[in-house]
Amino acid sequence: MSRPKLPAVSWRTCRVFSVAVLSALLLTAYLVQPADAKPEDPRPQPVLTPSMTNLDVALRIGNFQALGALQHQADAQAAAHRKAQAEAAAQRKTEARAAAKRKAAAEAAAQRKAQARAAAQRAEQRSSRAASRKALTQAPTVAGAKALARARLSSTQYACLDSVIRRESGWNHRATNPSSGAYGLMQALPGSKMSSAGADWRTNPRTQLKWGLSYIESRYGTPCGAWNFWQKNGWY
Repeated sequence: MSRPKLPAVSWRTCRVFSVAVLSALLLTAYLVQPADAKPEDPRPQPVLTPSMTNLDVALRIGNFQALGALQHQADAQAAAHRKAQAEAAAQRKTEARAAAKRKAAAEAAAQRKAQARAAAQRAEQRSSRAASRKALTQAPTVAGAKALARARLSSTQYACLDSVIRRESGWNHRATNPSSGAYGLMQALPGSKMSSAGADWRTNPRTQLKWGLSYIESRYGTPCGAWNFWQKNGWY
């Protein structure tokens, strides 16, 4: 008796059957594994129902795996974007600090330059004033004589000298006493005494003042001493 012949099965059918069996085994292993053995995955899991065929299960699992891969790629891109933003912010902060330092250095340099320029101007002004005072004190005028007195005396002593001269001659270097013949700012008697200070004693108030200061120092010590004597006696 001959054996019955088995129906012929195509290779494609075998492949579909194998995939179905494999999917069923994978699904069974997934469903029966302990709850604590399943990896924690925040991504959504595929919803499987008993009415699904093996092919539906395989497609559903594949779709969720593809979605998981896309989500992982999106997360990686978002992380890379956040990192790039943080690096850009740090770079901007570094550049801002460097710019602030450069600005501060430039302002400090400008301030030092301005201070140096101001100091030079003050020195030039002091030098100019000193030169003016020197020229004035050497000028053969009443103003020059006053400047010479201020340069040599304190403000208090100058005030005393001014009081004496205003009462003696009124700061007139050509003043002459008609009675005694006393002459000049200091009313020297005789006027020729002032020649010891300079040959131009008749016309130069500065020469007269130099002689007068020397006379007051030798006789009264200071202009205030001469003024005190004058107040008591009406002459000095």
